[in-house]
Amino acid sequence: MTNRRHRFGAALAVFAAAVAAWLPVTSAQAADGPVVHIWLQDDHLGLPMPPTPGDPTMVSWGLRNDGPGTAKDVIVSADLSNVIDWVTTDAPVPADHVYTWPVRDVPEGEAAGSVIGLSAKPGTPLGTTGTVTLSGTSSNGTVVSTTAKVTVGTTALRVNRLADRKGDKPGSTVDAPVTISNVGTLAADGVQLRMRTTVGLSYAQHYSNCVYSKESAEGYDLTEQALCTFDTVIEPGKSYRVDQPVGLDVTDQALFEYFSHEALPLSGSAPKPGDGPVLSLVAAGGAATDGTAIDRQHIDADNTADMVAGGATAEGAPGDLVHVTVSLGNKGPGWVGYNASDDQPALLVTVPTGTRAEKIPAHCSPWNDEAKSGTGEQTPGAAQYICQSSPNTFTVGDTRSFDFGLRIRANAATSTGAAHATTAFGNTMAFDHTHGNDTAAVTVEVEGGATATPGASASPSTTTAAGTGGNSPRTQTVSGSGGSGALASTGSSGTVPVAAACGAAALLLGGGLLLLVRRRNRA
Repeated sequence: MTNRRHRFGAALAVFAAAVAAWLPVTSAQAADGPVVHIWLQDDHLGLPMPPTPGDPTMVSWGLRNDGPGTAKDVIVSADLSNVIDWVTTDAPVPADHVYTWPVRDVPEGEAAGSVIGLSAKPGTPLGTTGTVTLSGTSSNGTVVSTTAKVTVGTTALRVNRLADRKGDKPGSTVDAPVTISNVGTLAADGVQLRMRTTVGLSYAQHYSNCVYSKESAEGYDLTEQALCTFDTVIEPGKSYRVDQPVGLDVTDQALFEYFSHEALPLSGSAPKPGDGPVLSLVAAGGAATDGTAIDRQHIDADNTADMVAGGATAEGAPGDLVHVTVSLGNKGPGWVGYNASDDQPALLVTVPTGTRAEKIPAHCSPWNDEAKSGTGEQTPGAAQYICQSSPNTFTVGDTRSFDFGLRIRANAATSTGAAHATTAFGNTMAFDHTHGNDTAAVTVEVEGGATATPGASASPSTTTAAGTGGNSPRTQTVSGSGGSGALASTGSSGTVPVAAACGAAALLLGGGLLLLVRRRNRA
């Protein structure tokens, strides 16, 4: 029994010791409070040599408080002692070479920081390197320090500009000859070439030293990003070209496309090799002075896309709020993504006579015929609305819907408005050669009301065969406010708007027959 008690007592002592050892740790962690990280916009800084007057290189920093709670009395300092012998600053630095920013409280989340400008002293040898350490304190938390590497001299990589193209047909291949230049004063120990394409382009060849991935950028879905790694040293004042042009296949979906490329200094290790041949860089003479940090080549294909308006029918009695869901879709064959214009695809909705729009969908606003644009406000009671989708790109098969709530007025009769495929500024979509489906009827059948007499129908627009005459996407033709001169002035008048090119009369007649049958059934 005694032995058991001793063993139990020993075990209890061990457990108590473990608890005692654990308690101070947890208490210390709780007492540590919020943790604040200093982050740098760029942790590798190059100082031009010779110095650029009045244009220092900025050590730019911000804060991220991971919590818990607000960090109190945060002080951030930059220790310049490692570089002070060969740099000048844009702010006075104390004798201890530590510059300190004013104290403040930092709430949880991202917080703005500040900058300090550095310039190399004249005559400092190229390649001179040092570090600037940013650190801080908080009265109730911890500030995690970070370091910026500073080098005298710069690596400035530029790529060549590729001319825009028009008229390439689906099934063809575009060659993109890419060149990289170093217009800086220091060599780049390796380089990465980042290339991006839009939906209608694809890479004709995959290379083993390139990593391919699906990406999105600037609102566009991209077929692939290619990030190619080269261990070639890019000397200052020289240019290098890829040993073969990058091939871009123009697909059946191609319409408004772009190919972008940029060069980045190599950082980290090279990715695992993939399949295919190696893409190489070869010397190409002196550095080009007309290059750019990133180039975007617009490629407008000889193709079409058929944008289609979708109408709707609703039924109700005077005083009812009825809903009509109209739509804008793309039947292809090309996808639609304007990459050089704000005049995006849109749907112009003419409200049926005898109803008042009370529920306005997001991204729809009253159409201003004089300004040829929407007002930007979701204002009820307008005669016409222009609707734009978000995102505003349309892959083949995409359809965007807009639900309107319409209040049927007293003494209203069955009437028809319209949904019309147009652009945000009321222009004809020049890439759309099929106009018979540009307009669709929006009908409200009124129970117990008279059937309105349809107005004169507009003749259907001439349909052009796809591909005939090519594509002129950069020149849009204005056609009133949506293809029919009558649409802009009809939404609230006593006559029925011109709506569904050759289809409105049939729809109205069908609605009348429907009402007649219903009345007989009720009798």
